[in-house]
Amino acid sequence: MATDITTDRLRELAETRPAQGKVLSVFINLDPREFATPPARATEIRSVLDAAARSIRDRDDLTHQERAGLEHDVERVAERLRGGTDTEGARALAVFASESAGLFEVLRLPRPVPHRVGIGDSPCVEPLAQIGAGELWWIVLCDRRRVRLLAGTTDGLVELWRQDDEVSGRHDQGGLSQSRYQRGIEKEVDDHLRAVDGELQRRLRGRHLAGVLLGGPKETVAHLEDLLHADVRRCVRGRVDVDVWNTSADEVLQAAAPVLGELIARRDDELRQRIDEGLGTGGRAASGLGDVLTAVHERRVEVLVVQDGFAAVGIRCPRCGWLGVSAGAQCPADGTMTEPVENVVEAAVAGTFAQDGRVRYLPVDDADLEQKGSIAALLRF
Repeated sequence: MATDITTDRLRELAETRPAQGKVLSVFINLDPREFATPPARATEIRSVLDAAARSIRDRDDLTHQERAGLEHDVERVAERLRGGTDTEGARALAVFASESAGLFEVLRLPRPVPHRVGIGDSPCVEPLAQIGAGELWWIVLCDRRRVRLLAGTTDGLVELWRQDDEVSGRHDQGGLSQSRYQRGIEKEVDDHLRAVDGELQRRLRGRHLAGVLLGGPKETVAHLEDLLHADVRRCVRGRVDVDVWNTSADEVLQAAAPVLGELIARRDDELRQRIDEGLGTGGRAASGLGDVLTAVHERRVEVLVVQDGFAAVGIRCPRCGWLGVSAGAQCPADGTMTEPVENVVEAAVAGTFAQDGRVRYLPVDDADLEQKGSIAALLRF
């Protein structure tokens, strides 16, 4: 399935911090292998929301106003999910609610995630980052008269746009008439491809893409690529061989999966190399939890790289948001006494999204990243 997660949504969530009250984050596993029927899913949702209510009751650090707000948020979530519409096709749900912040988001996830209830000053976004959010790909399928644009991740694609531009058929008479007619057809094709380029330019503005794949007849795709504006052309990463018009989004993804897998592996290798070069020259890279947290606080992180499963306790300054690892320490920025953070890696992920950075999780058996302390970052400056 296509995912509801986008880079923009993650950044907006990470930046959400209500002036008063707390944020409720709920992750509900709806793996169809375990919860195949609507009644089973409804029972699981009730179970997780009951756990959320207990968590609120058991917290002894909440003010009366914060507790009342969270209890109302649980009721809002229960009411929203009661109909079952949000669960259709989802393997998990992520729900974020804070009435005081005007926040209520229900995101369908393409992979199962463990049940989790979070109560904090901002939404818990780390599980979304682990799914690979932000790595948005476009697949453009185009022939001489038709075009489709699909977008998504390796977990699923959704069709954003399709268009059929009528192009005249072939003229069978010879001589000058045939020549003029053929030139007219080629102009219509050229106009069609230029219109495709214009639409892609419009949709690309203000959006970060991992890359674009082109598919269709070789001659048409080559012509389209020649016509693409530089901003679109620099995003093109390769080709996919699939029928332009009569394939489902799942069939397109199946055809593109080998190409995407190779491109993602290549990007990861290039990312590792850039981090190694930066560390080797004392340049734009950091490794180890302490140095990375400093870079997050200084808003220098372009890409945060985390080993799957890595977590650590830490501290946070309640005034400026500084993150550290030494328990009971004062904030070096303003001298405020810090407060404990159960998982400071999660806070670093949220901080990276808030500064419009990317987060990339690498496998738990990545020995190179483990030697760097299981966390590293490519820096902007």
